[in-house]
Amino acid sequence: MDKSFWLEKWQANQIGFHLAEFHPLLQKYCAEIYTGTSSVFVPLCGKTNDMLFLQSQGFCVIGNELIDIAAQEFFADKNQNLQDAPEIQKIPEIVKQANFTSYRQQKVEILVGDFFDLSQALLSGFSGIYDRAALIALPKEIRGNYIAHLRQIVPKAKMLLITLDYDQQIMSGPPFSVDENEVNELFSFANIKLLHRRDIIEQEPHFKSKGLQCFYQTAYKIEW
Repeated sequence: MDKSFWLEKWQANQIGFHLAEFHPLLQKYCAEIYTGTSSVFVPLCGKTNDMLFLQSQGFCVIGNELIDIAAQEFFADKNQNLQDAPEIQKIPEIVKQANFTSYRQQKVEILVGDFFDLSQALLSGFSGIYDRAALIALPKEIRGNYIAHLRQIVPKAKMLLITLDYDQQIMSGPPFSVDENEVNELFSFANIKLLHRRDIIEQEPHFKSKGLQCFYQTAYKIEW
């Protein structure tokens, strides 16, 4: 993963992939996906508020992010919303851990460092995975390695995967297009269930302005 590319994006605040609201597909399918699971791992998490939604549902949450700014902004935003709750510790605990810097507050932790340095030990006990913006942030030549490592560090998993699917001859990404055929190939070792597929181009004027006529969002339930 190109750290300099993403660092430049965060420093310039070019983070159009960040959503202020909880993702509706996570809210819709959370209970179905994570039944029997107490913890959820969020790879390449950025500063997504979806981690707060998962926390509100009673899960322990660990995110992994390459850029330190994202973790700092996540907890700054989180704590701004806790101004009227003086009984809650508002400063995250920051600890160096292996090749990572750990930011932790209540039941949410972000491990800042390279995804490919993560080990099974760091995610001990985790079986839930939520991927909204990780797989589609990676170029095609890296995606297979990403899935192989994900399988290694979470050997038994229940996963909600959200992808985008569009004509890459018109727009190259990121976010990259990952269609259903590629998902089936990448996760050939797993059970895959298509939950949702919808063209959202009318809700995405930025991508429509690039000439795209279709912009599909797809959600999968994946277990291994």
